[in-house]
Amino acid sequence: MDTVTFSMPPLPVFIKGAESVFLEGKKHFRRTFSVFDLLYVKRGCLYMTENGREFAVGSGHYLLLIPGREHYGHRPCEERTELVWLHFLLPDFAVVSDCGVSRQIVIEKEATYTEPIQYRLSIRQYGEVKQRERVEQLLSQIVEQNIRRDIDQPLRQLLLFIEFLWHLQKQELSVPSASEQISAAVVAYIEKHFSEPITLDMLAQELRFHPDYITRCMQKTMGMGFSRYLAHYRLSKAKQWLAETNETIEAIAKRVGIDDGAYFSRLFKKVEGITPTEYRRMARRN
Repeated sequence: MDTVTFSMPPLPVFIKGAESVFLEGKKHFRRTFSVFDLLYVKRGCLYMTENGREFAVGSGHYLLLIPGREHYGHRPCEERTELVWLHFLLPDFAVVSDCGVSRQIVIEKEATYTEPIQYRLSIRQYGEVKQRERVEQLLSQIVEQNIRRDIDQPLRQLLLFIEFLWHLQKQELSVPSASEQISAAVVAYIEKHFSEPITLDMLAQELRFHPDYITRCMQKTMGMGFSRYLAHYRLSKAKQWLAETNETIEAIAKRVGIDDGAYFSRLFKKVEGITPTEYRRMARRN
């Protein structure tokens, strides 16, 4: 398996990213790109070939397509396949056979009083992401910047993209900690029960850990506590249904476990900066 290595700084150049859907029976077209194309599959499986090497990119996996190499779908999707794609440039990179990664390799040169720290990142071409919930949160934030029109939107996307690359690097350097395992259990519980009433005490009883310990684990690994992540996940599902259906705001609120439509609208605007109706209008315009 190939690994792409690159220095940082200078920073990678983020170009564009979006979500795509391949319906059953469809496959990726053939092309040779001049930029990197990272594909992350959220649901289903995408069958890709690059330079004669076949990949089955399943749910929770990514594939990094390398500039100058021909790629195409060698087999139709067997089910609806949802993915996120990111196009970007790396100013200084090399493609090498699998190599070991350590902190000493990642930090290529320590900072001095006049020169910045120099990193050498090594990202496997194909793999399964760890902390999937955090990865999909980052990718969702990157893509959602497309509907905004403010002047700092491109900068926000770049910073989120750098955080995403850094996450891929860090997962090569460590094994899951106890905090990561507990956070993953919380996320799995929320994904299964988000449409129902959920409290931290209910979750603590289910997982058999103290609520404060669960909160500390989530803050450490995800940068947010239970309530904030629950709201994030519910709103991510709501945004999907706002864009894809004609259901009323009240009906969507109930689908994500919020019985009070007015509270749902206030929460949505507080987190997203716009109302559900405004989000639906902008999402469909794009």
